[in-house]
Amino acid sequence: MFIGTFQLSSDTACWFRQVCQNTEVSGLSRTALAEALCHREQLSSRAAAQKLLPKLAALLEVSLPAAQVVMPEAHASLPTGFPDQTIKCSLSELGTLSVARVTKTERLAWEKMMASHHPEGWRRSPGGRILYWLRSSRYGILGGLSFVSAGLQLLPRDEVIGWSVKARHAHIGRVLCNNRFLLLPSVRVHGLASRALQLATSCIADDWAYYYQQRPVLLQTFVAPGYTGTSYRSAGWSCCPRCSSGRRSGIRRQVWLQPLVDNWQAQLCVEPARVLGQTSEPWCEGEWATREYARCAYPDGRIRRRIMAMGQAWLAAPGVALPALFPRAADQQAAYRLLSNEAIKMDDIMFSHYEATVERCRSQSVVLAVQDTTTLNYDTLVATVGLDHLGGGGKGTRGLLPHCGVAVTPAGRPLGLYDMDVSFRQDPSNDSRRWVRMLDRSAELAEVCPASRVVTICDREGDFWELLTHARTLDTELLVRANKGVKRRVKTADGEAIDLWQYMARQPSLGTRRIAVPRRGGPQRRAARTATLTLRCCEVTLVPPHTAKDEKPLRAIVVEAREESPPPKHKALHWMLQTTTRQQPGRALAIETLQFYERRWSIERFFHALKVGTRLQDRRLDAAEDLAKCLAFDAITAMRVWELSRLASEHPKDWARQHESPMMLTVLCSVSRWRHLKVPRGPPEDMTMAEFVVLIAGLAGFHPSRRQPLPGTQKLWEGLLFLNNYMMGYQAALTDLGRHEDPGHG
Repeated sequence: MFIGTFQLSSDTACWFRQVCQNTEVSGLSRTALAEALCHREQLSSRAAAQKLLPKLAALLEVSLPAAQVVMPEAHASLPTGFPDQTIKCSLSELGTLSVARVTKTERLAWEKMMASHHPEGWRRSPGGRILYWLRSSRYGILGGLSFVSAGLQLLPRDEVIGWSVKARHAHIGRVLCNNRFLLLPSVRVHGLASRALQLATSCIADDWAYYYQQRPVLLQTFVAPGYTGTSYRSAGWSCCPRCSSGRRSGIRRQVWLQPLVDNWQAQLCVEPARVLGQTSEPWCEGEWATREYARCAYPDGRIRRRIMAMGQAWLAAPGVALPALFPRAADQQAAYRLLSNEAIKMDDIMFSHYEATVERCRSQSVVLAVQDTTTLNYDTLVATVGLDHLGGGGKGTRGLLPHCGVAVTPAGRPLGLYDMDVSFRQDPSNDSRRWVRMLDRSAELAEVCPASRVVTICDREGDFWELLTHARTLDTELLVRANKGVKRRVKTADGEAIDLWQYMARQPSLGTRRIAVPRRGGPQRRAARTATLTLRCCEVTLVPPHTAKDEKPLRAIVVEAREESPPPKHKALHWMLQTTTRQQPGRALAIETLQFYERRWSIERFFHALKVGTRLQDRRLDAAEDLAKCLAFDAITAMRVWELSRLASEHPKDWARQHESPMMLTVLCSVSRWRHLKVPRGPPEDMTMAEFVVLIAGLAGFHPSRRQPLPGTQKLWEGLLFLNNYMMGYQAALTDLGRHEDPGHG
């Protein structure tokens, strides 16, 4: 969420809305709101946060708390019941001890008591707070305590808890700080301090949960130099091994902790689960880079802004080495620090793109969720740690194995990545789990897109029993090409179990279907051609394999597409497709299934764009996790290039202005004329997508021909790099011109 140039996290926006809608419960003033905003978003200036408050309230359509008029403290008087003499007796002689919450009318008196008698005086802290009186049935008020929201960062406490950055931001509201504890100077009773702490500890969890709807599990406090913390130790608190840094106050203090539940550490260390469709509000309108990166949910606002800046740099110079991406020394150092930061994961960078993918999927009636694995060879990076062995079994070259899930429409339009996993090889004994995990993600995509039919598509490597049964358990639609090596068996009406291929050969033909087979290069090269496939479709009962004898048979629809008469010297196409759809078998379902499976090759186009244009295999970093973060930026950029290439080939007559900014079209035409390239007639906004892509690739030396009317991925990448450089020069010239035309300049 952007307020001008400031990026705000969705969690902070939700917190701000809840606080402003419940000001009577929270009791926060505008000043406290500004301080809390500084605390959550790591802002250095409270004045800057106060300026953001009205804009944020207007954007979220809530009202700020009413401005408070501070009354002079001279009007505050201590309530009756304070002892007027020195109390020196045993604990039992005090009568019944209790802690009572300070009412609104007593708040100024309590604050005056603290300001007058506490060694550190009193100042209000941002966030929630609960104040207590300490009362005796015989002598009245003996002192007071207060609990406030704990600070976000405290190294001694965080080392004891052992939580991550994400867990700390998610659960910091469950940690409270006992920031004031006072026994009046006239009270001298042995054991009273520890007894008062025990009474307050027993009631603070219920009181805080009642007023702030969140139950705390841990208390903390500070003990200044010169004090031993005996009363806290007697009350059951424990001292952290390390003292606080004293960065703000200049005083290093002991930090004491008191758990409120038995499993407090486990509760605080749980990281929030990443859920697709988490950001439901359209906060990310604007340029393409803004839409793809602005939903980043990392808790630290500085990290979110750095990810956004790096994403824009990656898009402005696709395929460029890291030092050239960030020419300024400070930006280069910040980029390398982010990539090497162990607290930041690849998913933190990809999260915003996943959310943008969900938003695009919600507008589609059918979404094809294609998943597959590719290899990235980094065998030359001898010093890089954590790389996988691409050959499996601890052998072969070293690199990364990204398993990607790409969402496309039945027409082939890329909608984006919905998941990417590079860590599945951490358990080499169970490589197949990556297919099951990705199926869970596509089922999650279907859940957050209720109006869309989501079909997961896998190639032959995904043909294993666990994946098929898991799809039935999730009640999601799965389409898998059968692997003949698996020897899948089918139960006949007579109860006999026979081979799937033999069974389908007995089924009647449902006619033929012509499909276009694309050209393919490499060792298995082939020319483009049109194939005629004979279709068969029926419902079958799949028999569990020998390794899963205790499981029940599985109902599925099988579609066979066989090329009966292939051209000479061409291998016949033969696809056996298994689907868990609940539709009835027939020719219509067979044709639809065949059309869906044809889109499985969409992910190969994405892999091609990723490897050819991004130069990801040229990265030189120290750890595999750092390379994975580079892969995140490169994958999002490759999705952009893939979309341009697809629009030009499948929708060449579309207006380029529907997909690109007017400034980009204007700069492209001007630069092309300057370089003596053939520019389409008419204004730049009348350019089609085919003309736009050809003109971009022309900057890199591409010339269209009858055989190749459109550029390949490599030339498109190179042309985009040239164009982005010209656009940066154009923007710099406009900025410089505006500065010189400013009458106040100089």
